[in-house]
Amino acid sequence: MTSIQAILIGCLVMAAILGSFIFRARLMYRLVGLLLLLTAVTLVLFPDATTALAHMLGVGRGTDLLLYFSLIAGMYAILLLYLRIRDLERKITEQVRAMAVRDAQFSGSR
Repeated sequence: MTSIQAILIGCLVMAAILGSFIFRARLMYRLVGLLLLLTAVTLVLFPDATTALAHMLGVGRGTDLLLYFSLIAGMYAILLLYLRIRDLERKITEQVRAMAVRDAQFSGSR
């Protein structure tokens, strides 16, 4: 094992531990995180595996394949965050409307 592999694996394990604390109540997120950790550690230990996988999928290099997967995952994460923000904005709007109606009824009854 080279020193960069040890550093990368250490960083991956630290990220997994931090993620486990953040998603402590959600088993599904923890399992997905564990799967991602095992995949990442495998790819760090066996870097030629990405090239072999890339050739099987018709991509020239393993780094290109990882870039494509990263772009897809990034776009998916942005979409999820956007939908989450939109949902939160809708909930805030509903709360503010309910408070405005309640305050208007309260001040109208005086």
